[in-house]
Amino acid sequence: MKQLLTLLCLVASHVLMSQDIDKIIQKQGKSLLKHKEFKAISIGVYKDGQTFINHFGTLQGSGKPTDETIYEIASVSKTFTGYLVAKAITEGKLKLEDHLSDLLGEEYSNLSFEGQPITVEHVITHTAGLPHFMLPGMAETFETLEPDVPSEYRVLETEATKERFFDALIAFEPSQAPGTNYKYSNAGAELMGYLLSKAYGLAFDQLLSRELTAKLGLNDTGIRLSTDQESRLAVGYWMKNIEPSPPQLNPLWASGSGIKATLPDLMKWIDFNLNSEELALKESHRILYEKKTRWVSYFWNAWKDKNGTSFNHHGGTSGTQNYIFLFPKYNLGISIITNHSGPKTPRKLMKSVQAIVKQLDYKAK
Repeated sequence: MKQLLTLLCLVASHVLMSQDIDKIIQKQGKSLLKHKEFKAISIGVYKDGQTFINHFGTLQGSGKPTDETIYEIASVSKTFTGYLVAKAITEGKLKLEDHLSDLLGEEYSNLSFEGQPITVEHVITHTAGLPHFMLPGMAETFETLEPDVPSEYRVLETEATKERFFDALIAFEPSQAPGTNYKYSNAGAELMGYLLSKAYGLAFDQLLSRELTAKLGLNDTGIRLSTDQESRLAVGYWMKNIEPSPPQLNPLWASGSGIKATLPDLMKWIDFNLNSEELALKESHRILYEKKTRWVSYFWNAWKDKNGTSFNHHGGTSGTQNYIFLFPKYNLGISIITNHSGPKTPRKLMKSVQAIVKQLDYKAK
């Protein structure tokens, strides 16, 4: 009888926590919708083997977002790329200390500073000194905050080619010693897509599918979408624009910001990151760069505080913004996405994530 009562108490506690988490998500989703620029929001919380997902607002022409809605996750794509790099390291396909000039060829001897070569480790920790984008104009376009940013960026994407990327890379002149300062670089993540393709003899999207998404059952996560998946891709908006932003073209390897996914797939990704004992996964969380309050593993940003060592990444296009968080100490993960993009959007999403973590804190102890 005592054992039965104990079991019933545990079940009741489990149900109560589920109800609490759902209420917390509901509260944050409704709070975000008070910002009139937010049209659709999806929030997912993973806690101790359970996944809680809620969707809010409406999408153009398709009503409320659902578990079937596919979003551009932008730079959160780098967390997938980082895992593939870690896998290549553990399988001996690449080494952290590999010089880019050795991997790319003699003509790239420029990828060093005062005799110090740029390595794979420098690239995946954003300490290689590479520019945000290798091709000119892309970063500057987003800095204007003008209504025509989506169309201007689209033009630049149509002009981008792998040949132009490598022409710019071979002309690049580093201005800092590698490994010394953090400088975020989408170009570096794209370069890793190429190096992974070269190491495995597969196109990056094929490698992503074979070594990750197919294995984890992420059936709606990828770079090139089917006709059905295209029909489920969320329309996004820039700033106060009424007209939707065009989706990204990702003409290079798409390893920096080109993956699309549903929220349920992202929750599976969180589950894998929190619970897998796979060597490559463990390696992908190993912190490689630490300076003051900046910690970086394999493209993951890390943070250390009362919540232990947590990992996060933000992603944004001209039509979407999203965050992903891992809190291993609590076996907790959060993914939050909106189909709106502007300079204040990340901060608003971050505040919701912080509120969720704060309200879950007493349950996690």
